[in-house]
Amino acid sequence: MNENEPQSPVQLVSTHLPEGAELVTMNTPAGQPAVIAEDLTGDRVPEISAVYRLNDALYLLVLQFSEGAWRTMARIQGPGYGVTFLTTAPVTKPGRNNLLVGWQIGSIWSKLSVYEWTEYGLSDVAPAEMSYSYIDVADWPGPGGPDGRSELALWIHDTGEAYRTEVLRWRDGSFHPAEDVYPAYYPEVARYYERMTESYPDYPFYWYYLAEAQYRAGIPQAALHSVRRALGFAQPYPSRETLLTLERKILQLPRVAELLRFSARTAEGLRWGYINTSGTMVLPARYEVAAEFQKNGLAIVRERGKYGLIDQAGMWVVAPVYDSISPFSEHRAVVTDGGDCKLIDEQGKVVTKCGYSYIADMREGRSVFRGEGHQGETGHYGRYGYLDSQGYEIIPARYEEAGDFGSGKAWVKMKDGAYALIGLDGRSLYEYEFEYAGPPGGGLLVCQQQAGGKYGYIDLRGQVRIQPAFTSASPFRRQRAIVNMGESGTKRYGVIDESGQFVVPPVYDEIRDLGEERLALAHAVNPGQPSIGLNYAIADWEGRLLTDFAYTRVSAYQDGLASVADGQDTFLIDSSGGAAPGYPKVEGSGSLTLKGNGLIEVQVDRRMSYVTRDGRTIWRDQDPPK
Repeated sequence: MNENEPQSPVQLVSTHLPEGAELVTMNTPAGQPAVIAEDLTGDRVPEISAVYRLNDALYLLVLQFSEGAWRTMARIQGPGYGVTFLTTAPVTKPGRNNLLVGWQIGSIWSKLSVYEWTEYGLSDVAPAEMSYSYIDVADWPGPGGPDGRSELALWIHDTGEAYRTEVLRWRDGSFHPAEDVYPAYYPEVARYYERMTESYPDYPFYWYYLAEAQYRAGIPQAALHSVRRALGFAQPYPSRETLLTLERKILQLPRVAELLRFSARTAEGLRWGYINTSGTMVLPARYEVAAEFQKNGLAIVRERGKYGLIDQAGMWVVAPVYDSISPFSEHRAVVTDGGDCKLIDEQGKVVTKCGYSYIADMREGRSVFRGEGHQGETGHYGRYGYLDSQGYEIIPARYEEAGDFGSGKAWVKMKDGAYALIGLDGRSLYEYEFEYAGPPGGGLLVCQQQAGGKYGYIDLRGQVRIQPAFTSASPFRRQRAIVNMGESGTKRYGVIDESGQFVVPPVYDEIRDLGEERLALAHAVNPGQPSIGLNYAIADWEGRLLTDFAYTRVSAYQDGLASVADGQDTFLIDSSGGAAPGYPKVEGSGSLTLKGNGLIEVQVDRRMSYVTRDGRTIWRDQDPPK
């Protein structure tokens, strides 16, 4: 090397290492050397900071350029056995960088050091107990905007993939919660837990952390829904007392009153509007169709045959120009316009680059699309691929069929007799050569070895785990799957466990998974004519009958309650299958749905009303005046 040729920071550090020392490679996906060149003293001349290993110990080395040469400014022994984080940011003073080092002390734990340059050298101002699993550092805006100092967002592992998050700011000589920037940072935390609850809806700790993130983000309506979902588990996490305390805090936040849709029979036909939880009309009945308000505060409505989006003030966020709009999923909605499907964001901006014949809801940052008019890699039209949240074709249209992503995997059909599970980048994780290999559930896939044959189950590696014996079979969910043993169009439904043993014998005309580890088992009212109607009983996850076959209609469980009708009345049942105490019975057949402020939406005998828990009606659908 020419002696006048400038040296890189890594080369410079290498000339200052003790004999036998080696530079540390950071434990990051890129695996770069633990070396950084940034100004620490405020003289606008970068110092070079590096971490090296000597005799199984770690040392932080800082070099400063002084009097025409690089000299050692600091050499400090650090804890742990690796480095996960090395950066600079103005943490203690605006305009003056601190050196931040994450010393790895466990597989998912790092000790954070925040070094400040003083007249006595480098000083670590971080407390000894400041550890994290993941970290974000930025100057997030408060009510008055950024303040020139960076906050620290520490993700501290709890259980599963759940983390307690703390956003801290240096003030008065120590770190304190930076509550004024919570609305700027915690929406990102909430989005993470929204994805986790979608993937793992039966894990209570994700609902708790989602509720907490939404509370700190200032989204009370969504937070209230999440905390009550967390309270609905038989064993709430972290405890019922903690969740009830969080619920009280959420209820103290200022929030927009929940709006409920209502219908009115007018001379022009049925029209829809919105009332508040006191039964007072807020938005008059002017819409041909009106959906419930979503968590983002938007509702899908139709006017003059076209769909748009309104906010809770009734203002158009998206003008009524679309043939259809789907509910939002991961902050994206599918709209159709003249036969073309597109994705829009919550401001109504179209994010796709062209129209498609089909787009599915966003799941884990991916939406299935049908490449009508796009040849894709295979040269075939009409194949399926995946869009990302920005509307780019992140995985080309090369599949004959494609399913939604879940837990980082999606099911695809490549061609007849060839199926695969792919990752978010489109690479095949597992491939299967079967007549049919269905979507995964509980680590197993439905399979069919030959056309017209029986169905069984294989594991992710393609090994047969449950021999083909079923006329039809559904994916597993929580170690249970619904299967049919009937022949020649008959129905003999049962439920099996992961060993293939029947938990519920195959003797039923229908079985439905109601969620929350409850099943609806059905016998035909007239065994010779099953299409006439069904009678349902409630069973638990072990197949034990909790009720007689007393119900003619059953809905899914939500927060420990399900709506049923018995031919005379419609009412709510609890997890025991019996009438839930403290809720009304409504004469007629239909469904009851819990709403905010303790109200219940009643849809019975094609009439809509809202009642309180004690049965008092606050609004009822009325015929137009004659």
